[in-house]
Amino acid sequence: MAFHANDLPGISVRRPYLAAVLNLLIIVAGISAILGVEVRELPDIDRPVVSVRANYPGGTPESVDAEITSVVEGAVARVNGIKTVRSSSEEDNFRIHLVFAPNINLTDAANDVREAVSRAARQLPDGVEQLTVIKADADATPILRLAVSSTIHSIEDLSRIVEDKIITKLIAVNGVADVTKFGDRERVMRVLVDPLRLASYRLAVADLVRVLKNAHRDVPAGSFKSDEQAV
Repeated sequence: MAFHANDLPGISVRRPYLAAVLNLLIIVAGISAILGVEVRELPDIDRPVVSVRANYPGGTPESVDAEITSVVEGAVARVNGIKTVRSSSEEDNFRIHLVFAPNINLTDAANDVREAVSRAARQLPDGVEQLTVIKADADATPILRLAVSSTIHSIEDLSRIVEDKIITKLIAVNGVADVTKFGDRERVMRVLVDPLRLASYRLAVADLVRVLKNAHRDVPAGSFKSDEQAV
């Protein structure tokens, strides 16, 4: 086999050390490129999405939608640059997702939504809690899940301990945006019976239990979504 004087095989035969050095340089350059190029599965991109949410303890999906979601939705829908509005009313809470046009500055959009929500807050029932506006972030995904259990505390007591002693500490940690509870149960009503006073009315504990069972209650029973309405 004949080699030309200036082709790569000819140079490799005549000057093997030069060919080895060139190959090593190519390998080093390739390794440096691999180590130097940043590759991220979730780039830091601010999506033009703002969410509004709040809690309404004891509210059914219908009451939440009529008294809260519709009021807040009507207020934020007037914000400039909104493309779509998607709301969801469930038992004890509601969520509204606002998608803005790509050319809208997300920070300015979130500030405008906060102002609209602040104006609408005066029309909401007194029981509304934790009315917040959240600016969506592609990196804002849950990175830590904690499970709490107890053999001596009830679910109601454990929920109160988590709310008062654990969540408050986690929220104070730098970088933590929010802490969401799952499976918690709040005490709705506690009845303390005075046996002497009950006896003075010639009533027994069974009579009190029967009255409480027959009392009118507003109990959440399902979900209600306003996007093309799904009950």
